[in-house]
Amino acid sequence: MSETPTNTEAPADSSPGQAPKVESFSADYVKDLREEAARYRNEKKQAVEDARTEARTEVVKEYEPKVAERDQAISQLQQDLSARDLELLKLKAVLAEGIPSEDVLDVVTLIQGDDEESVSESVKRVKALLGKSPAKQSPVDHSQGRGGDVPPLNGDKVLNILKAAVKAH
Repeated sequence: MSETPTNTEAPADSSPGQAPKVESFSADYVKDLREEAARYRNEKKQAVEDARTEARTEVVKEYEPKVAERDQAISQLQQDLSARDLELLKLKAVLAEGIPSEDVLDVVTLIQGDDEESVSESVKRVKALLGKSPAKQSPVDHSQGRGGDVPPLNGDKVLNILKAAVKAH
């Protein structure tokens, strides 16, 4: 804009029916104006891009800890879910093998494996071990009905023993 425009004025005796001549500028002046406008457009575009980049950086810095916290919570939930799925798989396998219901929880703690096939094999091994246990016998008190030194707990002998013990002291 350092150059001054060259004005070409319309002659004073132009007729009223004709349009007046428009001012014309030199080609160098127009070229300089266009370059200046392009420079301002580029500066504006760069400023907008810098502002966007700065805003993105601030947003990323603000939300990075939150995202990391959420990722950790999600991974913890996924681990819990897979552990529960494995526990359910073990329970189903134990029940499918016909283990008595009172022993199911104890047998589940003995089961090993992470997939259906290995859990099933482990259940079969544990069931085989449980089957080898000795036959259960009903409890028997061998002292009953034989007499001897052991007095029955409900009788005169016990009462006499207690009376003798009290008088002795």
